[in-house]
Amino acid sequence: MSGDGLNSGSRSADLGPGVVVALLGPTGVGKTAVALELARLLGSRIISCDSMQLYRGFPVLTNQPSLDETERVPHALVACVEPDERFTVAAYASLARPLVREDVARQGWALVVGGTGLYMRAALAPLAVAPEGDPDVRARLEARAAAEGPGALHADLARLDPAAARSIDPGNIRRLVRALEVVALSGEAWSGRHDLWNPVYDHPTVLVGLVTSQEELYRRINTRVEGMMRGGAVEEVGLFLERDPGEAAAPGGGIRSAIGYPEICRYLEGRQTLEETIAQVAGATRRYARRQLTWLRKLGDAVIIDVRDRAPEEVAPEILELGLSKGCARGRRRP
Repeated sequence: MSGDGLNSGSRSADLGPGVVVALLGPTGVGKTAVALELARLLGSRIISCDSMQLYRGFPVLTNQPSLDETERVPHALVACVEPDERFTVAAYASLARPLVREDVARQGWALVVGGTGLYMRAALAPLAVAPEGDPDVRARLEARAAAEGPGALHADLARLDPAAARSIDPGNIRRLVRALEVVALSGEAWSGRHDLWNPVYDHPTVLVGLVTSQEELYRRINTRVEGMMRGGAVEEVGLFLERDPGEAAAPGGGIRSAIGYPEICRYLEGRQTLEETIAQVAGATRRYARRQLTWLRKLGDAVIIDVRDRAPEEVAPEILELGLSKGCARGRRRP
């Protein structure tokens, strides 16, 4: 995807030799609006690093950019993967890093935006990847999750890799299965890898984390979830299940691991009301936002910007100035 089709009001900004601007923050903080304005200022596309927006057919459930937004600013790595595909961080890196290199070579900068911290980390620098999965190991773990519930897997993970267990929602079967699979195949705690928080970036990089007050963040999340659930997410899951009714009972993987998917399945099965479902999805989303903030706090080289009571048109130029003044100094080029 090229930068053609951007607003005629966009301008090129000389950020120096090959600067990458990476914008992250918790879901609901307002990354999309700031990113659109920043892309307009840069005259650049947005490279998305959201692990769920990759999947086709679920624009509402995964809060993908709207048609109007993609017409204003080209987006890469959105709606490009089939919903039942198990997509790994290594697969994402194989797509994202060439796009970053392409933008840096073509225009002197790249703009990477999203809330999946591990995916962003993989887009910016080499990252040791977990061993290839073993279908037999995975099947045994998924069968156990189905028989005993995710709590049994979480208890095992807490014993084998306490740091990983603390970072994974006890109900997230997909991540629990993957973490235990990695431990089984590698013989060591995957959370103990040393390259995660001290990367050597491919290009000079400025990391910017957007935050707001907890009260405002939770208000935005609750509003977003309410709109999502009443604005098409239920229908998206329903259509998916109509195509393959067995998906409802399938273990987590692909779009099934998205926040809201299992809750909507329970609603469609008549096991709970829509109001109960909305409350569950909002709660899960708030917990996810807290984990995103924990990740952000671990990034020692991130510049934190509080966006409360600030318009995107005010925040984006500040980020641009960070790229102009600090991009080369803060980023570390590979030798």
